[in-house]
Amino acid sequence: MSAFDASLLEWVYEFAQKNFMLVFAICMLLYRVYQAQQPFPETGGRVEAVHDDDELDAKLKKAKDNKQVAVVDFYATWCPPCKAAAPRYGAMSEEMPGALFLKVDVDKCKAAAQKHGITAMPTFHVFGADGEKFDSVRGADLAKVKKLVSFAVDFQNKKDAETEKDK
Repeated sequence: MSAFDASLLEWVYEFAQKNFMLVFAICMLLYRVYQAQQPFPETGGRVEAVHDDDELDAKLKKAKDNKQVAVVDFYATWCPPCKAAAPRYGAMSEEMPGALFLKVDVDKCKAAAQKHGITAMPTFHVFGADGEKFDSVRGADLAKVKKLVSFAVDFQNKKDAETEKDK
């Protein structure tokens, strides 16, 4: 190692010690840039992507007409919690065949996001079989989403059983 290399390393070391917060902020910025460049993971499962605002309305209407519970994941491709939740959301769709699973990119479907009051990502809305919003979950708490979907599906199954019983 040359004398120049050694003095440069000393300078960098001293600079990092004196300007720790600046070095930390630069490292965090670089990490954020790296994260943003990572591709959005495949959701998989039975999740249907929604590409525009009218398509979301049409799919929710179809779910209502079929008396099916619908779950909508409002996400953003740049959102780290959304990236982490995507594969688990896809797996959940496979475990719960009684519900329709949708995903909406809030940057592409801005009117739908505004219409549904989305202010944080991810946000999951659960719609009952009657088409009304049952409940929602802000954040990547998929255990809570799963409980809500199970409850909504069980509620609809009981309602259907009572209807058949009355006939």
